[in-house]
Amino acid sequence: MCVRLICTIMVVLVAVHQATAKASMDQIEKTAQTLRNTCTTKSNVDPGLVAGIQKGEFPDDRTLKCYSHCVMKSMRTFKNGRIDVDMMIKQMDMLMPPDMAAPLKESSVACGSAPPAGDDCETCYQFVKCSYEKDPNHFFFP
Repeated sequence: MCVRLICTIMVVLVAVHQATAKASMDQIEKTAQTLRNTCTTKSNVDPGLVAGIQKGEFPDDRTLKCYSHCVMKSMRTFKNGRIDVDMMIKQMDMLMPPDMAAPLKESSVACGSAPPAGDDCETCYQFVKCSYEKDPNHFFFP
């Protein structure tokens, strides 16, 4: 009886740990790469422009703007013409280590409060650009 109780407790502890575990950076990067590939194809953007985002390069390019929209829409962080900061924060809390999530949440809240640009691609692009400008050291975008 005691052994069965201990085994049950161990199973519950493992299940709780799995449910609260954050994704590793390797897992986050693999997911980002999949999203990057999908949205690069859908938006027909030059992959070099996508790579430039990580370096703070934000040219006035319609396909790159629509790439940012594709990523955010796929992540469910953009809907009804607006940045969904609440969803963004939920995803960060669920998937990212706290030391990485905290600065990202801060810039997301600041940049997500900007009014929509009237064009979904432009709104997403301005959000991504703002996020980079707010904190280039912690910037992350697929």
